[in-house]
Amino acid sequence: MEITKEIITENMNAPRNLEILYQSNKKGFAEIIKSMYEEESNLIIEYWYVRLFYKSLDKKDNAKKYVFTAFLIIFSWIPIRLMFADFFHDNNYLIKSIPVMFSITLSLFFLFGSINVKNIVLGILPSIVIYIYSVLLPNNHLSQSLSNAFYFSFVLLWFFILFAESNCNIKKLQFTVFIEKTGETIIWSTMFIIGGGIIVGLSLALFNAIKINADDFYYENIMTLGLAASPFVSLLVIESINRVKLSVIIANIFLPLIFVSLIVFGTISVFTETKPYEDRDIFIVYNIMMVIVICVLIFTSINGIHNKIINICSCFLPIITIILDVVTISAVIYRLNKYGITANKITLLGTNITMLGHLLYMVYLKTKHKIELNMAYLPVYFFWAFCVVFVLPFIFRMA
Repeated sequence: MEITKEIITENMNAPRNLEILYQSNKKGFAEIIKSMYEEESNLIIEYWYVRLFYKSLDKKDNAKKYVFTAFLIIFSWIPIRLMFADFFHDNNYLIKSIPVMFSITLSLFFLFGSINVKNIVLGILPSIVIYIYSVLLPNNHLSQSLSNAFYFSFVLLWFFILFAESNCNIKKLQFTVFIEKTGETIIWSTMFIIGGGIIVGLSLALFNAIKINADDFYYENIMTLGLAASPFVSLLVIESINRVKLSVIIANIFLPLIFVSLIVFGTISVFTETKPYEDRDIFIVYNIMMVIVICVLIFTSINGIHNKIINICSCFLPIITIILDVVTISAVIYRLNKYGITANKITLLGTNITMLGHLLYMVYLKTKHKIELNMAYLPVYFFWAFCVVFVLPFIFRMA
């Protein structure tokens, strides 16, 4: 029996008929399901795709993944090791290569099991382009636009890893899943680094007790290798204990604390002489606070926490942060008028406007009870980061 996309679509709400179609021509049915999944799938198509193409990792596959991950860790470790050893007189190229190397290796980690020429090219080429671009730019440590481009390139690299995690299919970017993995990875990596630091400290104390100086060896080799390995080991742990979500616990704890801190901070700042219009430090603190608030609010919406206190905080926190953001934007405009246009001020203005749009969007979604659509705004950050990295350095002529 010949099976077409139209026949499957007509029987989408008839599970029995779909099973009959599958049994009549398994190969043809599977090919159509795969093409429909790659184009634009719904829940039924995703179910059939998983049923037909999902391959669980057996012990042999697990061993392959562990070996593959070990190689990725080594590749990530090389530039860190060279930088700590001061291998080159000018480590600027190594500093630029470290985030790119992590972007490439983490992309390959997520592509394990579906590695082919197309996915490898699409998965790592954007990161390589970023590195080549950063190397070709003038090496000017005093340039505001180049410094901003370096830091905002981290945002682009994060999106590149997300693209690889979504099997290099831009139509199926899994923002929710990937942000959750990012949060879990940060938490687990932090714990591993702290634990590893304690073990290194104890080991050095033991060596010192027997009059052996192993400080340089540990710092240049063990510590750097631990830093390189932490995100990969964290991802393996997350996959093995999928039910444990430390990010949920962290979000529950920190959202009310941030809410109270922001109210106290905002109230006290009204009665102080220090204002972001003149004081650069308080200006920076405002921006850091807004970034933290947005990250916590995104995580809260991802995890779907149902708690009266959490719900109250998630309702009012965006509104309070909007006020803070408006004050910050007005401070940037004031500083632009008083001190002139610079790359830093334009970057901060664009970033604050981008965050303000996100906060307003959060409030809108909350009123419409559609908070799950929060991820739809995230590509705006990609486009702004792209502008900071590729456009502003040339507008300001690398100043």
